[in-house]
Amino acid sequence: MVKNSISTVIYIILNQFSDLLGMDISIWVSIPFEVNVAQIELSLQEPLIELQSDEIRRAKFKDGKYNIWKTNDIVTKYPLLWDKAQFYVIAFPTSYLVEAGFRRISQILSKAGNRLDIVKRGDLRLSLTLIEPNIKKLVEKHQPQGSH
Repeated sequence: MVKNSISTVIYIILNQFSDLLGMDISIWVSIPFEVNVAQIELSLQEPLIELQSDEIRRAKFKDGKYNIWKTNDIVTKYPLLWDKAQFYVIAFPTSYLVEAGFRRISQILSKAGNRLDIVKRGDLRLSLTLIEPNIKKLVEKHQPQGSH
């Protein structure tokens, strides 16, 4: 029974993500600091050399928690690289948000047990958004309640 369920799940995943599985992702997109520049197309070699020379980005990338393609300034600093890489980066946000949602729900449930009503809680939506709140601006707009 379990084996049949696993094969069904594998079949569904292969069908759902067949377009992603068939993508030929250039190696410089996934590991830009380790690829040999001579192995990529000529028009991208110079911007990739500039990117590889950026020691701050290299250090952050090696930490494993930094995705250079999700930073705001990559478009302006390396437009040629972004023009080619964006198709690969944009292909994955939907599955990433689903996975992040499941991970966050399991964290919430493991902390507080089954007492929580996940739908009514705001922390799930807040933990999945990419929008950074401007706390200082929110505090400035807050008007304290006067005494009754």
